[in-house]
Amino acid sequence: MKYLFSLLSFLLLANCSQAQYRKVLAVLQFENLVNEVKPKYGTLEQPLESGAFIHLMNPQLRNAGFIRLFNAYRWPNGQKIDFSKRGSTKGGSKGIVDRYVLVNPETGDTVLLYVDPYKTSDQYYVPKGMIALTPALLKAEIEPVLKQIEEINQAEEGSKLILHAEEVMRYVSVNFDQNKLIDNDKVKPLLEDKEVDKMLVGYLMRTYIFSKYYALAKDIENEADYAFGQMKTNFKKYMMLNPETNTGKLGEYLK
Repeated sequence: MKYLFSLLSFLLLANCSQAQYRKVLAVLQFENLVNEVKPKYGTLEQPLESGAFIHLMNPQLRNAGFIRLFNAYRWPNGQKIDFSKRGSTKGGSKGIVDRYVLVNPETGDTVLLYVDPYKTSDQYYVPKGMIALTPALLKAEIEPVLKQIEEINQAEEGSKLILHAEEVMRYVSVNFDQNKLIDNDKVKPLLEDKEVDKMLVGYLMRTYIFSKYYALAKDIENEADYAFGQMKTNFKKYMMLNPETNTGKLGEYLK
């Protein structure tokens, strides 16, 4: 009975973890990723098809393809993979493929990963020498960032934003598609009002982006409404400390 209770508790926690991060994982992983290592997957004979250059003239879609490639996998010990060493060689659907030289920082082993950015696949697999990103690995990475966002939104004034903003923004910009964090209908009045103080605009945009990311990670329903509510709250906090700030028409919009 004790063993059964422990097993049920473990499965419940695992399911909660999966549910909590499913929206973030959907952005970071390739669709239909099978958590199975294929020995020749990602080789010159069978390149991984990222599809990043299918939408070469669309920076948003192109960036989404690279985000999936750079975040879908980890080293066996869970460390992130450095994709900065990139070249190209003959092969693939367009006669050329990208070749990434990936060095495992723990063992010093080198993996040559070949990627065809001009095609996509119905199914994706795990290249030899790597593992797939899992909810448990993502939790270890993401929780410190989410804690910083909580501190920002719970603070009575803006010092926490100043303290954490650069670090949080760096993480989010590298590891997430920022287009999924900006809702034009919510922030358009903020961006179009030319009378609003630029420091206030930057402050509110960051609070919106951070809160939207937090809501996605925590699986909060109506994440755009949640982020907008946090932006309204932080607007009031900012104005209490900086009452002379030019707000244009934001006072009415964010009341």
